[in-house]
Amino acid sequence: MALPALLIVAAAIFAGHLILNDMADQVDRSETRSVERSVNAALNSFLTRLRETHGDYAVWDDAVRDLYGKVDLAFAESNLADSTRQAILFDTAYLLDENDRSILGYTHGSVAMRAASDEFGQALEVLVAKVRAQSKPYDAETGFLRDRAGAIYAIAVGSVMPSSNAVARPLGRPRLLVLGRSLDGAALQRIGQEFALDGLAFVSSSAPLRPGVRINDPSGNEIATLTWSPSIEGLEAFQRVLPTAFLAVGLICLTMLFLMAIGYFNLVELSKRERQAVFAANHDELTGLSNRAAFSRMLDRATVEHRREETPVALVYMDLDGFKEVNDAYGHASGDFLLKYVASGFASICEGSGTLARVGGDEFALLLDRAETVERAEVLCERFIRFLDQPAAVNGRMVSIGISIGVAVMAQEALSAEELLRRSDVAMYLAKEFGRNRVAFYDRSIDAARSERMALADKLREAIKADQLAVVYQPIFDAGSMQPTGVEALVRWLHPEIGLVPPDIFVPIAEESGLIDQIGAFVIRRACRDALDWPDVRLSVNVSAVQFRNPKFDVALAEMLSEVGFPAERLEIEMTETHLVANPERAQAIIANLRARGVTIALDDFGTGYSSIGYLRRFAFDKLKLDRSLVVGITSDETARELCEATIALARALDLRVTAEGVETEREAALLRMAGCDYLQGYAFARPMTAQAVASFLLSTLPSAFVLPWSG
Repeated sequence: MALPALLIVAAAIFAGHLILNDMADQVDRSETRSVERSVNAALNSFLTRLRETHGDYAVWDDAVRDLYGKVDLAFAESNLADSTRQAILFDTAYLLDENDRSILGYTHGSVAMRAASDEFGQALEVLVAKVRAQSKPYDAETGFLRDRAGAIYAIAVGSVMPSSNAVARPLGRPRLLVLGRSLDGAALQRIGQEFALDGLAFVSSSAPLRPGVRINDPSGNEIATLTWSPSIEGLEAFQRVLPTAFLAVGLICLTMLFLMAIGYFNLVELSKRERQAVFAANHDELTGLSNRAAFSRMLDRATVEHRREETPVALVYMDLDGFKEVNDAYGHASGDFLLKYVASGFASICEGSGTLARVGGDEFALLLDRAETVERAEVLCERFIRFLDQPAAVNGRMVSIGISIGVAVMAQEALSAEELLRRSDVAMYLAKEFGRNRVAFYDRSIDAARSERMALADKLREAIKADQLAVVYQPIFDAGSMQPTGVEALVRWLHPEIGLVPPDIFVPIAEESGLIDQIGAFVIRRACRDALDWPDVRLSVNVSAVQFRNPKFDVALAEMLSEVGFPAERLEIEMTETHLVANPERAQAIIANLRARGVTIALDDFGTGYSSIGYLRRFAFDKLKLDRSLVVGITSDETARELCEATIALARALDLRVTAEGVETEREAALLRMAGCDYLQGYAFARPMTAQAVASFLLSTLPSAFVLPWSG
């Protein structure tokens, strides 16, 4: 019986050995699959962060101003070279021109020795081609590449574009910003610490195979394999149990139960890690909200469900107003804190109503896919706005931001996810145009209006090339002598097909399409050339806010005056409060530089907008021009007359000369003269006229119809 018993014991030990060995292998294989998913999630997260960093540096008004045309090397050194030296977010940066050639490059704080294409080869050209093939607001593409030295880099390539409507979108092909971060030992160590991965290292594709993730470049070529320290948890458990199995057959079952318990807890832990990896792949790391990729999938499902069930769908697209200023002023840490604060508040507001996601740096989106929630879209949007009405405490500072919201609703017609997203984005930008901190709902008239404006912009561009713009002049009269002392230059556009296009229509379009600098320079040159023939007559020229935002405007104006030979002392630049609100410090500096050159500065359209006394005291204006809105009604409305007289008295108290524009009757002129107005302009005296007519007008004696009976 001993022999059968021994055989049974031997068989039991052998079977136990096989079972334990199989369990150990299973644990190791499960661990390997889990780690592989974690590694893939870590690599995707690395690329996502680099893409977000790229958005911070490429989608930026200052980047458009300083990286197009002649590159501002000081800006590049401060924002690109210094960042590569610190190597926190990236250690390599290139700027590619419109033909994809390297303009400048930095690596680890030094000037790059090779062009980007020489450093990264055809794989980089594939990324560039993908970017060039896109047409969306933020078009960055990412991938892993190998440089000439064989190092593995994470690369992000995207267009340098403005972040707001304050800077015009560059014409033609945009310049591209290339940011790179080498996956060196330190980077792999940080990734390993963040995702609990041990022994991360690159091996060549020809190295002996071990658990790892193959990395391909954008061309599909395998460039490396990322490996890690293999798990030996199963083997360790097997080795712990094996001696016990040989020593006591009676404890085999108990030992097996023990190992099964260990295996169970390992599987639980692996399942937990898997859930964490899935969560990381579908949620924004900073705010915990759904990320753009997950939101896109949910939006796709919602549009498919709409086509099948005709369930209404609404997409709310939100962009924070003023966030970039806070981020720039107080740093990224404060910006991140503010984003988490906003995300928490928004999540509380829309809890149970739909899916909220962070889809960009400071952009959020809310998907409403039920009839009852779609009906509450406007209410939710108003709550978002009210939530941001109160300043937020950020690291001991109170900061205020706003929000612009666009809403697109899909009710009857079936739309693609891309079209619904585009419509909400268009509506959001319309909300910004309306003054920000408000909600705009999409309707077809928005696209129609945009198409009309684009068509008119094309016609304006053709008109500039064909020299179809004209400059006319309206005389300005001395209020005491009623003699013409100056003229105001006014641009006119008579289109051969659509007729006279008012300046209040085509000037904003010119500002949006980047044509205002050409038009402004044309008006100044033409007016100065014409005014050379009118000695002792002051020339007034309106300057667009877009022109005035150029920090070298005073230098450009001086060059034009020198080119024409027009004395600066006879030129008067008219500007509105819009110039001052955007950047008061820069405006103050330019005004000082213009006055130092002898140019007179007048604040135009006073009586509209803010009409701030603070502006009059802070900025060194020479003249104040009353808007027509302050003149209307002074002959019949006592309140209007008192308001006009008080404004003139205020200007004189600040030692400013006053011009009243839009004077249409002799009675208005008399009241303005008695109130202390220095100059008068309007149809009561002369309408805008050509340069030839101005010359004749100035040489002749004023007709009796223009001599006021009470002027003496």
